[in-house]
Amino acid sequence: MGVQLPGASAPAPELESKPTSQDEGKDQGRHVLYIDDDDSIVFLATRILERMHYRVTGCIDPRSALSDFRSSPESFDVVVTDLSMPGMSGFEVARALREIRSDIPILMTSGYVRPEDRALAQAHGILDLILKPNSVEELGQALHGIFQNLAVTRN
Repeated sequence: MGVQLPGASAPAPELESKPTSQDEGKDQGRHVLYIDDDDSIVFLATRILERMHYRVTGCIDPRSALSDFRSSPESFDVVVTDLSMPGMSGFEVARALREIRSDIPILMTSGYVRPEDRALAQAHGILDLILKPNSVEELGQALHGIFQNLAVTRN
């Protein structure tokens, strides 16, 4: 006895979530500092972002990430940091990053976002607060959007 499912009368519409061919490659080589206290998330995010042609420095310790950033602040194009980490919150990381380089774009990720977190993120100049688990496409779109906005602002 088999299960029969109704057939579709028309093909499902394709959702376009990738950048257009004109946009592909424009972000290639951009350097991302990715910070999360979960080493498996850092490993996975690093692999995914590298497949999207970003250069990635992944850190599981926010203080180590700040040290890397401090040693070469102009080499990074964007920072993605977790909100909740032991020893130093994402907001503290953002504040320290901005003391070193005030114009660095920062994205934040979190498994749980309270309304006051969104307000604090905005107050700290965080460009986006992405709820975990985030999709590859969501993170890629957020990064691409940042670089598009930077290109428009600089022109």
